[in-house]
Amino acid sequence: MSMRLPGVHLAGSAVGLVFVAGVAGCGSPTTSASPPSSVSTTASSSPAPVGPTSGVSNGQTYPVAPSSSTGATPDGHGTWTLKLLTISGGDGKVADAFNTAVQASAQQLLDAAKRDAAPATTWDFQTAPHIFFSSASVSEQFDGVYFAQGAAHPIDTASTVVIDSRMATPITLKDLFVSEQAGLDRLSQQTKQLLPAVLGIGPAPMADQPGSAAVEANFANWVPTPQGIQISFNDGQFSQSAPAHGVPPLTIPWSAVDDLLAPGMTALRQPS
Repeated sequence: MSMRLPGVHLAGSAVGLVFVAGVAGCGSPTTSASPPSSVSTTASSSPAPVGPTSGVSNGQTYPVAPSSSTGATPDGHGTWTLKLLTISGGDGKVADAFNTAVQASAQQLLDAAKRDAAPATTWDFQTAPHIFFSSASVSEQFDGVYFAQGAAHPIDTASTVVIDSRMATPITLKDLFVSEQAGLDRLSQQTKQLLPAVLGIGPAPMADQPGSAAVEANFANWVPTPQGIQISFNDGQFSQSAPAHGVPPLTIPWSAVDDLLAPGMTALRQPS
């Protein structure tokens, strides 16, 4: 039993949420969930931010500062803690573009949680940010965790921001590849080939399903790392062949997409 929320896309970031009740044998969509009531309804601890205290990109040094904000809905049913990492110093235009996108990304994750929480349900939402520097980009990944009253398990959400540190502009999949569709086709093929081993769900490649289709929404939550393109998936995205909850990020090696990268994008694979 699941409720799929539409993805929310920002300039330079992408937000996608799936709220899954986690009840075996329920496959039809619904607007609310009624899982067992014996499970704890609140988070035991807040996810911790991960990343360096400073980083270098395009020859500029950027100190990293953590921040946190808390709040509650007027009726008191919903609470949240938003943690994020911002940068300063370096190229001011890059820092401004990055910080603006990061703040908007975290806020839109929260807005989606507030909008789609079941009425009169007690819930809590928290984010943990991870920051990445390459020679040509500054990126941030948000791991969001949504806890609902009586839920069988928490719900993982994801959002990413990628800013080009040479031009202070967002980098999307359309910018990353010479042909966005060719890039999506390759990401789809690589996901079907690599994900089964990560999840321990059987032989590769996995069968075609909506969650691995070569469409932008399935791969929008990505960040560049020295090892490859790290993609975060939504809970329930591969529900036809994988656990509904807890799909880990998948790294597509640069060697698998090098021939499709747009001019200048090979710099994303270079450490800062």
